[in-house]
Amino acid sequence: MADKTGNKKVSHLKNNNGSWTYRRRVPERHHETLGFKMWNRPCGDVSYQEAVVMVTKWAREDDLRIKELDNPEVGQQVRLDTEHARWAPYVERLTEGWSDLENDPEAYSNIVDADGAERVLDIAPIDPLQLAKEGIMSIDANRTYDDAARLVRYQSILTACFGEHIDRPTDLDKRDEFELVKRKLERRVADLAGDPNTISAVAENYYKNNQIKPGVLRKYRGNISKLTASLGDIPISHVTPAMLRRFRDEQAATMKPSSLASVFTPIRGMFTYAIEEELITTNPAQSVKLPKDKRSIHEKKWTPFPPKEMQRLLSAMDQFWGEPRRGLSDERRLAIFMVCRVMAYSAMRPVEVIRLEPEDVSDEWIKVRESKTPSSYRTIPLHPKISDFPAFVANDGLSTFRRLKTDQVEPVRYNFRRLTRNLMDPPISDKKKVVYSLRSTFSNAMRRAGAGPDVRRAILGHSEGGHLSHYDDGPEFVLKRKWVNLTDPSVIYENTDDYYDDGLGND
Repeated sequence: MADKTGNKKVSHLKNNNGSWTYRRRVPERHHETLGFKMWNRPCGDVSYQEAVVMVTKWAREDDLRIKELDNPEVGQQVRLDTEHARWAPYVERLTEGWSDLENDPEAYSNIVDADGAERVLDIAPIDPLQLAKEGIMSIDANRTYDDAARLVRYQSILTACFGEHIDRPTDLDKRDEFELVKRKLERRVADLAGDPNTISAVAENYYKNNQIKPGVLRKYRGNISKLTASLGDIPISHVTPAMLRRFRDEQAATMKPSSLASVFTPIRGMFTYAIEEELITTNPAQSVKLPKDKRSIHEKKWTPFPPKEMQRLLSAMDQFWGEPRRGLSDERRLAIFMVCRVMAYSAMRPVEVIRLEPEDVSDEWIKVRESKTPSSYRTIPLHPKISDFPAFVANDGLSTFRRLKTDQVEPVRYNFRRLTRNLMDPPISDKKKVVYSLRSTFSNAMRRAGAGPDVRRAILGHSEGGHLSHYDDGPEFVLKRKWVNLTDPSVIYENTDDYYDDGLGND
């Protein structure tokens, strides 16, 4: 088939008054994606044969382009690029200077609905915050926009109204509102853009990169969850020092300084990781100061149980935990009973006992592999009073704690507190006598039995300062076993103050 000039008809080749042109309709499904409905390319001053070659080449390229755009991921990105290209000139004009905006309302009205722009362009002087608020309302109300149109418009307002060229309000109320509207925009952008580097996503990568152990991991995730509950799971690049300071103040209202520091431990670690991975350029956590714990060492440390009080405590454990109790399952009751007994005869931390695996316990020793610090990894001789512990661990007796999705130690703390404060008669009401006191109680008992500082440090998991600590594994196991076997926290040793302390003096 030939055209009017007698040439064979070639698809998409048009004779435009003697000039050859490539004209082709864009498939309707890609009109919004590309931002136009027709390909229209002049061939220039060329012969028919040359025009055929050019049009055939362009047709192949556009066939391939259409096939690529049918891929949702490619099509979505091209759609965003189209919207960005469309609104970039208006954003640039807005960021160049707000003083000229009264004379150039088109820039803003092209980003948002004209009606929304006209409402605030009557305001003098022009207020970026007010423009942003009106813009958000206008975009939210327009149901004809698709996700790409909304995303680019939100991004445009964010850049134009909250960029570095905008001075933050000096009035405190106005500044709070400024930050609130900015966060609202950032969340809308994050929801539509699908930024992969959200707080929770970066936190998970931080845990994996630093090989955070399961017990610590559960605590870290809980603290990061507190942060996302306050800020939302926004991209980490959107987090500002002001946001973290507000979060700090929220938590400080109900927390001691030491607990607040624990909450911020994974938060600081996460931002340090984000800096190292070049996910952010500045660390917002560095400028957040935490309140100092002004208590002295003596005020901070837990008070140990003297021998007579320890006798009462061990007897109460047998009485109230040695047989079934209403409101406490047998599995949980026996596990709590065992954890407290092991602490009483080993000076271990409660979390160290809970995390033990069958391979960590034998008839001769307990190996602590998961602890507060690497220096706390140690081997403790098994005390004769807890000789039933290896069989208990082998029978999966500690599994009741591992199934908990919250703090694994809390059942031990709660039931020990209930035992000492409510069930014992007379009660142990000193608030500084808690389950953790069993650790210092056994340490003091070792000292009274005659064990030296190096043996006590080895059992407690404390390292000695200085370079020698890198080259010394500490006391021999046989020496540690000697002093552990000679130690009983419920025994009154001669020539000690144990004779005069029954534990009731401070109650």
